[in-house]
Amino acid sequence: MVEDILEEAEVAAEKIRNFDGKIRLIGQYDADGICATSIAHELLNRLDKDFEFEILKQLYEEDVERIAEEDEELLLFVDIGSGKSGAIHELILEKTDKEVIISDHHSPQAERTDDENIIHLNPHFLGHDGGEAISAAGMTYLLAEAVDEDNYDLVTYALIGATGDVQKQDGEFLGLNKDLLERAEERDLITKRKGLDLYGRSTKPLHKSLMYTSDPYLDGITNNESGAIQFLKSLDLDIRDNGDFKTLEDLTEEEEKKLIHGLIKHGYDAENLLQNVYILENGHGIDEFSTIINACGRMGEAGKGIKILLENDLELAEKMSRRYGRKISAALRVVEENKDSTDVIREDDTIGLIDAGSKIDEEFIGTVTTIAMSNGIFSDVPVVMGIAEAEKDKLKVSSRATKEAVEAGLNLGEIIEEICEEIGGEGGGHNVAAGAKIPQEEKEEFLDEITRKVQDRK
Repeated sequence: MVEDILEEAEVAAEKIRNFDGKIRLIGQYDADGICATSIAHELLNRLDKDFEFEILKQLYEEDVERIAEEDEELLLFVDIGSGKSGAIHELILEKTDKEVIISDHHSPQAERTDDENIIHLNPHFLGHDGGEAISAAGMTYLLAEAVDEDNYDLVTYALIGATGDVQKQDGEFLGLNKDLLERAEERDLITKRKGLDLYGRSTKPLHKSLMYTSDPYLDGITNNESGAIQFLKSLDLDIRDNGDFKTLEDLTEEEEKKLIHGLIKHGYDAENLLQNVYILENGHGIDEFSTIINACGRMGEAGKGIKILLENDLELAEKMSRRYGRKISAALRVVEENKDSTDVIREDDTIGLIDAGSKIDEEFIGTVTTIAMSNGIFSDVPVVMGIAEAEKDKLKVSSRATKEAVEAGLNLGEIIEEICEEIGGEGGGHNVAAGAKIPQEEKEEFLDEITRKVQDRK
């Protein structure tokens, strides 16, 4: 239950309600961070507060130093403060009179203190797993609910953020997110039913939904529009209705059953696709909409993600979706064209590696890594990792662990944080997914260490 978090959030809620000065809102650029920022943006706007906001890829020490010098007296960090809470104490609280609120779910760098100038909302302090139980958007939603119960309509942003942070698995929201889902269902803000969980279920032509499906990977269909069309024709499914392309949502129950049986007959794992489907009020499936919001951040336009959420700008959402799809297709082609090159694709018993260098943009290596978990590129390895060149002679690392490895006790976030401390990088994350920025010259040391540590803990 979320009551313990609501109780903790009340102190922060009171501070926000009573604060009359300038506020700076700082969020992270992924789907969860954009959703958390949107929730905080809206709660401050509804209170008619004087605030500015910014979205960062990561919170580095130089960012903390810069923020410490800004004019705002109250700093609200969402999805980005816990991992740098030590630096926030050292560079802001000890050197300025600013007040700080952190609403996050990542593992805290520093323990809570008695300092009245900081309120640190984090599920880890209350015995909840921030990697699975609740996202930063969920934590920030509960802060908004503590500020005013009339902010209930923001709960869908929390679920979109949780989806982006892989806190919905096998069609089920995990942990405290279940309580948030109940809130959304009670208000008819989201609907749930069983069906084929394909991308763009209610907004994309059926063949496009199949083409965009990557988990599980549909050989000959995923990222192959003509293959998807031919597959549907082989099932004798009419993909048009009065000249317009049908969506999956347009199919009758019998037609959807025919599609399911066709997938099974062709050897595809249809059971993984037959799950709970969550449809938002705007008609989008929650997975699709989460991907669109994430895409805005990945393409350096997080502000458009906030606009899509707060203004329900579906035209902009469609535009960003098309742009992102083209970029992902290009990145996947790089993997496909280099799958026989051991300079790019290699694996051992522990790690499957995509060493993309400059061939794949750092903002898309995480998505490519996620898709690589299920598209047959690697055999049965517990961890898949992607590496791409980043700014300032750094490398971007994105890693994913299998569900089985995590259930056996593997925690990627802890491992990567440990290694980064040893080699002068910055990183961390959750048990199932983690990332890092490391010096280029430390790549082989990083790979050796993560292989050793995963072997020791799997």
